[in-house]
Amino acid sequence: MDKLKGLINGLILAGLLLSAQAHATATTTPRKPVLQSLNEPQTPATHRTLPIKGYKTLSGTKILFIRTPGLPMFDALVSFAAGSAHTPHQPGLAAVTFSLLNEGVAGKDVNAIQTTFDNLGARMNMGISQDRTWFSLRSLSDESRRTPALEVFAQVLGKPLLPLESLPAVKSQLQYFLDREDQSHGAQAREANLGQMFPGHGYAQSLYGTRAGLASITRAQTQDFHRQAYAAGNAQIILVGDLTEEEAQRIGAQISAALPPGPAAAAVQPVTSPAAANLLRIERPSTQAHLRLVQPSVLRNSPDYVALQLAMRVFTNRLTNELRERRGLTYHVEADLSALQAQGLLTINVQTRPEQADAVLAHIKTMFSDLLAQGPTQQELADIQQQLNGSAPLNSATNAQILRQLYAISAHNLPLDLDFATQAGLKLNLVSIKNALQRHYHADQWRAVILGPKTDQQPLPAPSESATNAMCRVPGEIVAS
Repeated sequence: MDKLKGLINGLILAGLLLSAQAHATATTTPRKPVLQSLNEPQTPATHRTLPIKGYKTLSGTKILFIRTPGLPMFDALVSFAAGSAHTPHQPGLAAVTFSLLNEGVAGKDVNAIQTTFDNLGARMNMGISQDRTWFSLRSLSDESRRTPALEVFAQVLGKPLLPLESLPAVKSQLQYFLDREDQSHGAQAREANLGQMFPGHGYAQSLYGTRAGLASITRAQTQDFHRQAYAAGNAQIILVGDLTEEEAQRIGAQISAALPPGPAAAAVQPVTSPAAANLLRIERPSTQAHLRLVQPSVLRNSPDYVALQLAMRVFTNRLTNELRERRGLTYHVEADLSALQAQGLLTINVQTRPEQADAVLAHIKTMFSDLLAQGPTQQELADIQQQLNGSAPLNSATNAQILRQLYAISAHNLPLDLDFATQAGLKLNLVSIKNALQRHYHADQWRAVILGPKTDQQPLPAPSESATNAMCRVPGEIVAS
């Protein structure tokens, strides 16, 4: 006891001496200012070096890995070319098969699967798009937790029971999602717009299929689709986190080996002859009109994609300033490039007053025509490039953000570099962006949808004198308390 007391007293004394020394140093060393003037040159952002390791299994599974040892955990994402556009012959088959995957494996039903992950401190998520399905697992890196979590995860992907008793419930849930789409004016406008662009194509179908398609799907069809679409050669695996390179290779090989053998699925076929420009009016009772415009664009791996993406950021800023700030016609408007793998799309989406829908549509077309003719200004390009450079470190601050970037790199066969798009964007100039715009877009090739109530149309309101706080204006007699 005396020894322990003496040790404690010694530690206390040492702490007091170190504290006094630190205080003396602090009083003699001038402190650096903690704030920096915005007029001073800004310190360049520090970028983490995150090298991407790429592998391919003998069965054809592509694996990408980035090691981030900061936290004792890792994320795995496995994706397949098994989205809704791969089953246009049987609408809903992709969604039904996807939904059945986690309904049961040998010895475990859906509840037991979830309980197993919960007890191991792991979490599984899943999602489906028109092109792909994906399944993610977040787990602790400790082998005693990691190994059983990966075993169940691999079973779900490679050896699901696809139980017959779960089929009616899955179909019912997907039919409910179709009902919700029928009640959503935004979803109706989107599907109508895609129908203009992709007549008779899988991209024009709902993710959830059709009611007739769902009703006719059998368990045997889901088993056949699983064997083909969830084959090892059709899979891509992404790993991010506290793993060694050897561990990542072993995990990738384990997941790949659990999948059915087979090659990559055939690519979704692009539209060979897109429909001509047109305007579709859909009458619906609503306080707002939904406007959607779309025209063909480039694929994600096109050399011009980054230039067009920056141009659309500029155009979104112009639309926001003109339609929201100066005229108060909408809360949100955006020009966006899609990530569809068979056909790129440029889409503009906005909600506005029904009586001014035609005028807003005409104004957007005029503004886009001006962008094609003149391109961005030097100031607009400088602002967008500054935003791009400043936000780049934030895009890889967490494992989940890194995982999303690797998913895009893997799915679209992009260079194995997280900063590739940022560096390409910073090298662009006005001429290269203007040339890219004029190579790929046309002022008169829009497929447009106006969904909303039928009403007499009015011209655009006059712009406000000042764009500052235009959406927050109040009468002069109101005083904030």
